Amino acid sequence: MAFTKKLFNTALAVGSVLGALAIYNKMTETLAGELDTVLTGEERRYPWKYGDMFYEVKGATDAKPLVLIHSFSPGASSYEWRKNIDNLSQQFRVYALDLLGFGLSDHPAIDYTPETFTDLIHDFIREAVGKPAVVVAHGLSCAYVIACAYRRPELFERLVLVAPSPTILQETYPGPVNAAMNFVLRTPIVGQFIYNLLTSRQAIRNYYDEQGYHNPGLITDELVEYVYTSAHQPNSRFPIADLFSNYLAFDVHEPFARLQMPIIAVWGREGMLTPTEASATFKQVNPNIDVRILDKSRTDLQDEQVTPFNNLVREFAGIPVK
Repeated sequence: MAFTKKLFNTALAVGSVLGALAIYNKMTETLAGELDTVLTGEERRYPWKYGDMFYEVKGATDAKPLVLIHSFSPGASSYEWRKNIDNLSQQFRVYALDLLGFGLSDHPAIDYTPETFTDLIHDFIREAVGKPAVVVAHGLSCAYVIACAYRRPELFERLVLVAPSPTILQETYPGPVNAAMNFVLRTPIVGQFIYNLLTSRQAIRNYYDEQGYHNPGLITDELVEYVYTSAHQPNSRFPIADLFSNYLAFDVHEPFARLQMPIIAVWGREGMLTPTEASATFKQVNPNIDVRILDKSRTDLQDEQVTPFNNLVREFAGIPVK
């Protein structure tokens, strides 16, 4: 009898805790509000096998296509190109994507893998763009673009790799700890609660302060609020669970070594990675790449050094700088 009572009280306590967490999760999602784009292009959706991908397109229909692919982090989206798309669309037909699971795209509760994003990028360029493009990829997206460009080089005219990590050139496998982390983050109540803690406004601000920006004045309330809202759309935790548990890591050493199209890699001088060491690693694998270092910037260098970055893309694509 005593055991039954103790078991009942324990179950009641656990239920109460889970109920409180569920209420907190629901309030967090509700109070985050609805997401809207701040980009000024034409809003479109690309229907794909796992859901629709939101993107914006801007620029003359006969201009050279330029595809902008955002980095991977909680709340990531095409918002990171907000200072680039208008200027670059004067000479390019610009496509700015919200990858599946991010931003205004659908957020299916699936297992996200490197092949998910490699296939998505391939299919989008083949079907929505329809001709060889200059592709700009940021962070981990560089790995998926490299793999796609290796498999279907006819779709890629040139590659711009923004702050790529040397880890994409290294073999890596998720271990038991990664599997446990992935399992927990995917659970509907506890996992969502942990995710909400990891994606609080303060956590987002800290991330950009430590890794994203050299100039802390650029970490505005508007930036934090947009990223926070994006990070708390329904089912946003699923791709991040796979990211945090290293399930999205992708070794593209061999594909990168074999790429033949023009490639430029650009790093911020004040980034966590030493630019000279990072560039040396990439040049060792593919000596033909061009390397640029932008001063006074970290990983979000397209935002910190807008004009130099936009001009770099133009020059690399063979378009005169105005």
